[in-house]
Amino acid sequence: MEPNKIIKLKDVASLFCNDDNLYSEILNIEISKTLTNRKSQVITIIQIIKKIKEKIEHSDIVIYGLSEVLIDIRVSKESSNIALVMKTFIVSIILFLGAAIAIINFHEDVNMTESLSSIYEIVTGQKENKPLILLISYSIGLGVGMITFFNQVFKKKWKKEPSPLELEMHNYKKNLDEYVLDITKHNNR
Repeated sequence: MEPNKIIKLKDVASLFCNDDNLYSEILNIEISKTLTNRKSQVITIIQIIKKIKEKIEHSDIVIYGLSEVLIDIRVSKESSNIALVMKTFIVSIILFLGAAIAIINFHEDVNMTESLSSIYEIVTGQKENKPLILLISYSIGLGVGMITFFNQVFKKKWKKEPSPLELEMHNYKKNLDEYVLDITKHNNR
């Protein structure tokens, strides 16, 4: 949400009500206003209940879910697509080079060329210092294995389960939200 904006119940919670008129009245109850000097704000379920009780005194309220809502307060920035594409390109290049260097260093540490030479000699009986057929097939297999493991290239996934990357991103987002919620609560005291 943007700073200094009115937060209504419909912005922070879901609601079930038998009466349609009452339903829209409750959804439009003003809970709070976003702060201008902070990046995040916590709305507690107690604040929500108090605001509902101010409007509708004799109401039965049943709570399901979390007791706090974290609101991100952001000033909307106009960014160009060119800047976004450039940032994405630069980050992609840096990540690609970093991954390539990590793989190269790993292969040098375990001396992959010598290992593949030994395998080539065992299988064929001929000594070859740089068995290109094994090196090329190993490199292709490494790439295909990574693509298959992370399951990010194809639109249709083979399995219904999330990929390891999606799980890590979910855990990261969850931990980040918990951290921001704790810090925001601590700073509001």
